[in-house]
Amino acid sequence: MTGGTRRARKKERTRREIYRTAMGLFAERGYDGVTIEDICGGASVAKATFFLHFENKAALLQDFNEEITQSLAERLAGHQGNAEEQLFLFLSAFRETWERNAPVMQKMLREFIDQPTALSRAAAVNESVVDLVTQIVRRGQEKGELRQGIAPELAAISIVSTWSAIAAWWSEHPESDTEQASRQILDITLNGLKKRA
Repeated sequence: MTGGTRRARKKERTRREIYRTAMGLFAERGYDGVTIEDICGGASVAKATFFLHFENKAALLQDFNEEITQSLAERLAGHQGNAEEQLFLFLSAFRETWERNAPVMQKMLREFIDQPTALSRAAAVNESVVDLVTQIVRRGQEKGELRQGIAPELAAISIVSTWSAIAAWWSEHPESDTEQASRQILDITLNGLKKRA
């Protein structure tokens, strides 16, 4: 049993080293500027070892997104606020994650925007984030906090797409007040632009 545990720990360490190396290289060179060979060289592993841990290069971005989503889910766990407060907490955590990982996230975002072929990769990377936002919207609808008649999945896609577009704006305007921008984004998302009578 001890041998199995030691092997599992070594396997996880190797996976984390490959992942960390890849994220560093993506930040420096952009997603398409990095090959699997580059990652293997940086992590001092054979190509076969890479494929034991990751199906392909895009799987690294999915891991990155899963890591972010897990962190966001943990922050939301046990939060007793209403749907609007949970969405703001989510957006704040997203913003903080963006700020902490700006080089990698900017490169990823730029790659997705610039290359139409990256759309399917972007969809896969965003899936877990959309699922988490869908849960918030669904609960808000069930509690009567959010409008009925709109599919929670569609609302979540709209919200995540808006936030992704704003992330692109943040990358072009690093001096912006992201706290204020986050509040305005959420206000537009929930209340629209139409002036109330």
